[in-house]
Amino acid sequence: MPTESLVLSSRMLVSSESSMTVGITGAGGYLGGSLATLLSESGTDVIEYRRGAALSTNGSEVRKFELGAEYPKGTFAGVTCLVHAAWDLKETNRRRNWEINVEGSKRLVAAALDEGVARVIFVSSMSAYFGTKQEYGLAKMAVERTVLEARQVVVRPGLVYGRVIGGVSGGMSLTLSRLARLPVIPVFRDARLFTVNVNDVVAALQTLATAREVPSAVIGLAQGTSTSFSDIMSAIAEEEGTTSRMVPVPWHPLLLALRIAEKCGMKLPVRSDSLLGLIRSAEAVPGMDVAREMGLTFRPFPEGLQGSFDPA
Repeated sequence: MPTESLVLSSRMLVSSESSMTVGITGAGGYLGGSLATLLSESGTDVIEYRRGAALSTNGSEVRKFELGAEYPKGTFAGVTCLVHAAWDLKETNRRRNWEINVEGSKRLVAAALDEGVARVIFVSSMSAYFGTKQEYGLAKMAVERTVLEARQVVVRPGLVYGRVIGGVSGGMSLTLSRLARLPVIPVFRDARLFTVNVNDVVAALQTLATAREVPSAVIGLAQGTSTSFSDIMSAIAEEEGTTSRMVPVPWHPLLLALRIAEKCGMKLPVRSDSLLGLIRSAEAVPGMDVAREMGLTFRPFPEGLQGSFDPA
């Protein structure tokens, strides 16, 4: 059965929010860091897992962590719920990428559950859908299978946009804002994406991490209606105050050109795999019934876009 419709009967019970500790891998990133801040401000104990030994800006405990490395016994001691948001996007070698992200995540889930973590929430992607040919999506799906077999939770955020309340913009929305500053913006007619405001994603993750009872399921964190890529770029360009011109571009030759350039070892601002994920995206948001059951809500695009970007 495709994971899009998979909701397992088991539900993970955790202690009350006031007595729980949430661990977050990738706490130095956009989503992970935003979640750590929100949870800390709400009074939940947080343990941040970071690659470096940097101090937390939230006063949380920080544990050194590297995805794909060994996880010594005690790494997840005291954690009630683990939100796994870490993913190495810099590794370009396919074999190494699989070893670090997929095998590393599988070992992480096993280690966390062995140490008594009651709930694991894996932050996947809307690129991970049945039938995807994107390497990133396939890697995420491989981890999803392990998480679901362990009766844990998978979330698939859509295209995240906006600025965290009291924070800064980041992620793909920041990349698109830079693209919107070009004199000519390439757009693809058939590309449609499911979007989600970053504050809605973080609020949803907080709910799933601290709720006493959560079903083992694939839960899409995105607004239920897709938006064309051209409309997304038009809204971002308007917010940026640019007068860029939208130019339809055929994606087949561009994809081929990117793949040839990558084989030649050229460093590019956009990967061919990222382009493939853009033009061949998911057709629906999974687990919307579960999201409604959990009280998760997502505003329509471009609501919440205003004031998202810093001046150039």
